Amino acid sequence: MMPVRVQPRLAVHPLSAFAVALTVYGVWDYFAAFRVWPKELREPLRAGLKARNKGQWEYSATKFREALRVAHTLDDAKIGSDRLLKTTGIAIALASVLEEDEKWQDAALVYVDALDEVMQRGDARTPTETMRGVALAQKVGELAQRDQVLVPPFQSADEDACQTNEPAEGYLTWSVEEMLRLVQVPRSEGPVLLADLRLPAWVSSQDLGASAEALGAFYANHQQADLAVPLYVQAISTLLPPKSEGHPPPTVADRCRAAILMNNISQALTQRRTDTETLLKAMAWATKGLDLATLTSYRAGFLTSLPPEERAWLLQVSGHDPRSVGPVAPRIETSTEARLEQVKQQCLGTQFVLLYNLGMFYSMHNDKDTARILFQR
Repeated sequence: MMPVRVQPRLAVHPLSAFAVALTVYGVWDYFAAFRVWPKELREPLRAGLKARNKGQWEYSATKFREALRVAHTLDDAKIGSDRLLKTTGIAIALASVLEEDEKWQDAALVYVDALDEVMQRGDARTPTETMRGVALAQKVGELAQRDQVLVPPFQSADEDACQTNEPAEGYLTWSVEEMLRLVQVPRSEGPVLLADLRLPAWVSSQDLGASAEALGAFYANHQQADLAVPLYVQAISTLLPPKSEGHPPPTVADRCRAAILMNNISQALTQRRTDTETLLKAMAWATKGLDLATLTSYRAGFLTSLPPEERAWLLQVSGHDPRSVGPVAPRIETSTEARLEQVKQQCLGTQFVLLYNLGMFYSMHNDKDTARILFQR
């Protein structure tokens, strides 16, 4: 069962068809304000954070487990406001340390227990608590796809919820459907483009896009392109929303992420079929992704180290005149030099992957000359 029917809107000439980053929990900053925690929790939380920062994963996990156990014994008067957010926040801290220590099974079960705690609130959940559940469901869905990780199937009291024996699918589908419920999109409503939704303060377009992308990746991994492609389209729409809707312009990172998803679409399309029509669709999406990644990288100044003829070739392949392509973009993420370098590597890595995959598609299409040029580049 699809969590939302979609209407692809991003055109790639006549051949149109279409993680995690996962929701950021934001619990570490919350821990820094120790005054919000009762005195019974401050010592184990401080010790757990200190050990985590030193890479002492086992000791850090021990202290976070202690804090979680104590938190569950405290009454509401002791633990104060936002009880559910505090207890699940400690659980998230514990599970993230277990992930750092590559104890995937243990981490998954901690996330499952925290999600159960959220689910037990039922209709009494606040929107913020529901979003905590969505984030937890995404993490469980992610870890459930790892080898040797076993989690129980997702259980929902909603009779219309996705019924599946595949744990990852159940958790990821619920995360998408629950956010659509939060933004009040009726199940009976026709095709919906996520970028067009009016979102309340507690849901961001990045949240919606991350959930759609995570579920799309699940279906792509199971070679179900008919389910994966529409979800990738939705994720792209949140990264590159229509200009007329008053959305802020996409960042450099948003644009390169969208190019990655276009590449993912091209790969999903050819998992089971390599007939001419399917290959042309895949090539169209990969070309669109390469165009976006190249123009973004050029305007962000990421291509300045390339020889001029190499830059010119990349722009020409993307249909741009190197003499009139425009200036470097003024909006580049510069919170830290490390973040800027990370975005640069993502964009250049995306170009590399798309050049290679396009070469593969042209080779499969028996255009060996074009394939050779793409491989050389």
